[in-house]
Amino acid sequence: MQPRPQTLAEVAERAESLEHFGRELADWLHTVRTLSSRPALERAIADAPTRLAGRFSEGALADATLAAYAELLAERIRTAPPAWCFEPERISPVPWFAVSTPRARLLALRDSPPAFKRRNLFSPAPDLPVRLRRGRPTVTAEQKRVKNAERQRRFQQKRRTLVRELLKRQRQTKSRAQ
Repeated sequence: MQPRPQTLAEVAERAESLEHFGRELADWLHTVRTLSSRPALERAIADAPTRLAGRFSEGALADATLAAYAELLAERIRTAPPAWCFEPERISPVPWFAVSTPRARLLALRDSPPAFKRRNLFSPAPDLPVRLRRGRPTVTAEQKRVKNAERQRRFQQKRRTLVRELLKRQRQTKSRAQ
């Protein structure tokens, strides 16, 4: 099983169709939910994704979606959006609505974030689960295990060195006493 994409560039690398792109983007949103520091979130959008317009027929829509999410995330974490977001190729050539009924479309036109409207994408509430926390960023269980193993190795090495020194002193004391 392949791990979830960590960056928007990884989402673009993996996408083979619009449906596959949607699944990868959803996985990336799950990844974003686990990030709690501004630098980690900035890394998630920093690299420019490869263009998808030539890869599959709805690729231009996918390119616009990536740029919209990158700009929206940058806005939410109060940082400058990456320059690649504003490339003219990252705008959908035709308007796209996340909803289908006429009333819902009107609401989407009104309520879509500016980052989406600029790219001809209309969704009343795009999912972007960002929660910055103060203090140290959250660490995965694997990172904790690695760090604890390193700490144990250092502790055991110090203890071995201390025992060797004590045994050496004990031998020196015995040899002096004889």
